Amino acid sequence: MIGRILIVEPDPKTAQELLVLFQSADERFEGGRYEIEMATCVSQAVELAQTISFDCIIMDVELPEMKGYEATGLVRTTNKLPPIILTTDNNTPEMEAKVREQDVFYYHVRAFGLDELKSAVRSIFEKLPARERVRKTGAAIAKPVALKQLRLSRAN
Repeated sequence: MIGRILIVEPDPKTAQELLVLFQSADERFEGGRYEIEMATCVSQAVELAQTISFDCIIMDVELPEMKGYEATGLVRTTNKLPPIILTTDNNTPEMEAKVREQDVFYYHVRAFGLDELKSAVRSIFEKLPARERVRKTGAAIAKPVALKQLRLSRAN
């Protein structure tokens, strides 16, 4: 295993494309594979991040509960702050400005193609020491209030 990736994507077709892209062997890492977890919304992503330590998070900007750039703080609920890649189909100058205000590793506009996204993910894993990429346990120290706050904010 190269490392763990959380993909937060509400569109089933796009989610499947990303799953196929990152489940295939990566020749840059001696044929290793990424371990992938999928979420369709922020609340699922937060629950996963509270129990599994991820090396990278790929998150769509258009999520059911809130914008992906608004959710970056909620998803980062572990002591290890994984790099986040935000993706979008429809970029606007306003959206790009909001994304750039967040602590995001890469902002991917899907029109650029999947090779750009894969290169960004590879860049993250090339910078991690091998012992950090491969962890046997995924337990993370969580901030349990994050999910509760999310549920409260959706109720308002």
